[in-house]
Amino acid sequence: MKKVIILMLAIGLNGTIFAQLPAFSIGPKIGYNTTKLSTDASTVSSDLKNKFQFGAFVRIGSKFYIQPEVNYVTKGGVLKSNDAGTTITQNITLKTLTIPLLIGYKFVDLKVASLHLVGGPVASYALNKKLSVTNPGASWPVNTTDDIKNASWAIQAGAGIDVLMLTLDIRYEIGLSNMYNGSNVNMKSLKNNLLNVSLGLKLL
Repeated sequence: MKKVIILMLAIGLNGTIFAQLPAFSIGPKIGYNTTKLSTDASTVSSDLKNKFQFGAFVRIGSKFYIQPEVNYVTKGGVLKSNDAGTTITQNITLKTLTIPLLIGYKFVDLKVASLHLVGGPVASYALNKKLSVTNPGASWPVNTTDDIKNASWAIQAGAGIDVLMLTLDIRYEIGLSNMYNGSNVNMKSLKNNLLNVSLGLKLL
């Protein structure tokens, strides 16, 4: 009898402890990105680049929550310039490890479904950098991959909807760091902006 009472007390105590913990969920996510490089060089324009991303997230909290993530994201863009009357392009591809630290707020919560706002800083580190040009003999501000810094900072903001175990987000990422590390005097700044649609699965 004593063992039964002790077991019941232990279960009740554990239930009380877990009830006091904030809501917690974790899971994988996939997404689709549209990225674009922005530069201060007047002779260089930029086009969009579309790529997928994948990663995982942790959400801690309920109405207000924090959501750190780790994602593998392909960023970059297509730079265009005119060389002796011919338009040449340079394709820049950055395969990055991206770590957002986001704060979320559920402004509508219907239990089965909810709407939220989310935003926060993002740290990115380039795991691989690749350049390709239509005219190798042309002069470009970004001559080698060393002209692009490995680490950069950005900020994300967006909104989303949760339905049962699924969470769908639309976010815009604005590059804060100057990624350019070259010596060309005609270009002093290079930043990456990104529009992302992602779908996550809350396993817990």
